[in-house]
Amino acid sequence: MKARRTPVVAALATALPLALLAAASAGSVHLPFGGLLASLAGAAGIHVATGLPPSGEAILWTVRLPRVLLAAVVGGGLAVVGATLQSVFRNPLADSGLLGVGAGAALGAVAAVRLGWGAHTFMALPIAAFVGAMAAVLALYGLSQTLGGGSLHGLLLTGISVSALAAAGTSMLLVATEEFRVKTVLFWLAGGLEGRGWPHLRIAGALILMGCLALVALARVLDVLSLGDEEAAALGLPVHAARMALLALAALVAGAATAASGSVPFVGLVAPHALRPVVGSLGRHLLPTAFLAGAILVVLADLASRVISDRIDLPLGSLTAFVGAPYFLFALRGGEGRR
Repeated sequence: MKARRTPVVAALATALPLALLAAASAGSVHLPFGGLLASLAGAAGIHVATGLPPSGEAILWTVRLPRVLLAAVVGGGLAVVGATLQSVFRNPLADSGLLGVGAGAALGAVAAVRLGWGAHTFMALPIAAFVGAMAAVLALYGLSQTLGGGSLHGLLLTGISVSALAAAGTSMLLVATEEFRVKTVLFWLAGGLEGRGWPHLRIAGALILMGCLALVALARVLDVLSLGDEEAAALGLPVHAARMALLALAALVAGAATAASGSVPFVGLVAPHALRPVVGSLGRHLLPTAFLAGAILVVLADLASRVISDRIDLPLGSLTAFVGAPYFLFALRGGEGRR
């Protein structure tokens, strides 16, 4: 396994900076690689004679760089959440949708638009989305404890119910929202990084990276929990407390990512599921590798969303779904074939 894992990790670690450079270079205004590297070197204190013109510098540092870095952080965070949930629920096809995070974030964002906050308050939409995501997770915890006794089965069913309720609330608010405001929230619901800048990267990036580091630090706990409740309890692990801690961290990361980028489906499923046969199921190997793969996937998807059309940015979530949905069907068919 190590013989296969090392080249895969090396390839992903090399591919991510290349993907970031390609995404920073390409767009409606092309930034040449030479000037791009010179500008980055200058920011690091290394003087290079030839760089970008002032307009190119403005595009790079104001628009492109924060966007591509945020895409990497969002993709990496969603992949780590997917890997965590796949181990917690012992289901290789699990992702953040099981927590109701996306539906709760959508409800929060639509509520902010309906109340008019999005047009007058800076970052009102991502903040409201994050609050909605966390509210959905709190509802999941509370209801699963009350109705499901905190069991794994109860968590799954409660997550489906919370997602359905949040989606129903979103639909009702959309119907009651003025038409000129609906376009804004619909684009957000479809996923995208248009208009995102350094403030979004600083806030969401801090939450996502801190949550991912905490999950990596709890990798051994995750490995024991993935053995099953009885086995984990026999090894001295407080199963309920460990599961709640892991789910809380996963919800924090997924909520911050969804608040920053809207709905970006299937990243948390595809990246860890594809890597598990190669790098193994141990958390200390899978989580960091999944972060790299998820980051690459979203950076390239965001690049495609900008360059496919020369008039508009295509929805990022739609592009990841075009990749993820066929993969999901392929994985589902493969799982059925092994039974």
